[in-house]
Amino acid sequence: MLNEPGSVKGSWSVALVAFGVSMMPAVADASPVGTISTFGPTLAGTVCANPEGLAMDNHGNLYTASDVDGATTGTICVFSPSGTFTRAISIAPGPAGVAPLVGMLFEEPHTLFVVDTADGNAPNGRLLRVDIPTGAVTVLASGFAFPNSIAEDRSGNLYVSDSALGTINRIRQDGTHNVVWAASPLFQTMGFPPVGVNDLAFDRTNNNLYATNTGDSRILRIPVLQNGNAGPVQIFADGATIDANQHTTDALHGADGLAIDIAGNFYVAANQVGEIQVISPAGHLIARYAGSGAATLDFPATLLFKGSQVYLTNASLFDDGVNSRILVLQAALPGLPLN
Repeated sequence: MLNEPGSVKGSWSVALVAFGVSMMPAVADASPVGTISTFGPTLAGTVCANPEGLAMDNHGNLYTASDVDGATTGTICVFSPSGTFTRAISIAPGPAGVAPLVGMLFEEPHTLFVVDTADGNAPNGRLLRVDIPTGAVTVLASGFAFPNSIAEDRSGNLYVSDSALGTINRIRQDGTHNVVWAASPLFQTMGFPPVGVNDLAFDRTNNNLYATNTGDSRILRIPVLQNGNAGPVQIFADGATIDANQHTTDALHGADGLAIDIAGNFYVAANQVGEIQVISPAGHLIARYAGSGAATLDFPATLLFKGSQVYLTNASLFDDGVNSRILVLQAALPGLPLN
């Protein structure tokens, strides 16, 4: 049943009625649920090969960048809503001398926040603010070892995960009040790949921040207390437990990118098995998609919703970058935030 998209869509209809949402997708698309298609040109051999981070503005323009170790200049590539490459923005490295770029977040009208993992050592990792019209870059925060993802709460605070230090920092958009918001042994990993807390996503109410732990194949939940502080970190979904209970294999293996739909289902890029896996609000694995042909997944990384379509970066780390591109997955329901 896990690979039957129609059954997945039917199982979510009750949740849609509860939210008062029509079964019609937010973006009309004739593709069946679970279809993965290509978006724009291949990025193999370009300055944005092996893309990881992904962001979208209100006009539907997409932003991504290469996550290649040793790149002496970071490059943000911009694509039109139709997939046409329109521009490259260069990012000078910091003290480490290299600038692989990963997590991104677009803030209207024209600001892109992006993290530079540098050489993977503290204090060289940086949080940057890029003014899109001018290409001007401002360092908002530094001191990270392996900054990986960015999320934003309703007050506009930024949350940055550090996969090596095992922390989530909260930072205002002007770079002030940079504090460790949450730290936990559950953010660390002894697994493979050696990447702990990774992608971040708030739920519909902003009462919980969810995070993937890549090396441990988990989704974690961090309650947001009334005073804005972080509550105790909890294991929401564990790949090994899912495998044992549902008689499957490789659940959440290499859990990387994370996105949530309007019914509270979690879309996860399982980068070690080349799949997008869907986890229900109860923590059960309910669908898994791998694509085919030019849209075959090879180290899927970042996910983001636009209506009922999930845009994702195919980092293509296992095949020397030949499948580097942006892909689109047709989902059953629209995602958060509603757009």
